[in-house]
Amino acid sequence: MKIAVDLMGGSGAGDQNLVACYDYPNPDELVLFGDPAKLNPARLNDLASRGSQFVGCQHSLTGAEAPRALLKHALKTSLAQCLAQLAQGQVDGVVSSADTKAIMVLGRHLVGTMSRLRRPAIAKAFEGPMGQFYMLDLGANVECPPALLQQFARLGSALYRSHEAAVDQPKRPRVALLNIGIEAGKGKADSNVAADLIANDASLNGVGFLEPSDLFAGKADVIVCDGYAGNLVLKTIESMASYLGNELKLLPSDRTEMQKLATSIDPDRYNGALFAGLKHVVVKSHGSASARGFLSALIQGRDYVRAQLPAACQAALAT
Repeated sequence: MKIAVDLMGGSGAGDQNLVACYDYPNPDELVLFGDPAKLNPARLNDLASRGSQFVGCQHSLTGAEAPRALLKHALKTSLAQCLAQLAQGQVDGVVSSADTKAIMVLGRHLVGTMSRLRRPAIAKAFEGPMGQFYMLDLGANVECPPALLQQFARLGSALYRSHEAAVDQPKRPRVALLNIGIEAGKGKADSNVAADLIANDASLNGVGFLEPSDLFAGKADVIVCDGYAGNLVLKTIESMASYLGNELKLLPSDRTEMQKLATSIDPDRYNGALFAGLKHVVVKSHGSASARGFLSALIQGRDYVRAQLPAACQAALAT
């Protein structure tokens, strides 16, 4: 297995992302892409002695590039070179903290989107009291027409079934559409059209609308929304988890159960989300993630590759 690592994306680009690679348990799996002038040479040499490969890239993204400029001028950047090697089969997955727009544009152009899907979506698995559930889109597509939300429902169902197949007999996942109320007619007109499309789709097990207050109530296995709402929800969850974790850490150190809870809700442990719908594994880390958070994204990428998630997902979409 080989994981391509874009060291130069995000506000933590460079040595902070390199520290995460230094702590990765199997450095011989990593192919690192970055500007050597902006990286610690001693750490690079040490990683090389432990089996990591390094590809020098003097060009990186600023995050301000327009989509057209990305396709015209960004093909020599560290992100583009990672994705090109992924498309050519030289690596099995990519992890980057570059901005969402760049990964979307270059990912679709270089890696390609699965058949039967118009666009990829950022998807993430959450752990709830009733087990794991998936939520998408978390920021790749700000505006989603009803037909695209229906496609994301199919994609989320395929992701869930692929996960379940790895641990047990897959069940038919319950799909809910995030909304401001559960009553028919509530919310935006497009949301109601999407709800009807999902309800009438024989390949889906639609269960109607779900309010944000019930995200962790175990009422759905797949929760679908547009990227605008999804990103707000994701960052709200992470902000609250960070706040609660910090408050719990202020308690006396002998309160072991509280300290365990603080550790369990630490957002760094769950950093990284799958660019679902691309033909190969691409994991996006938050641009502001710490070294420990970027390490979590690396491990997530490894786990998705091991599970052969894109192939399982494409097979599920075909049924």
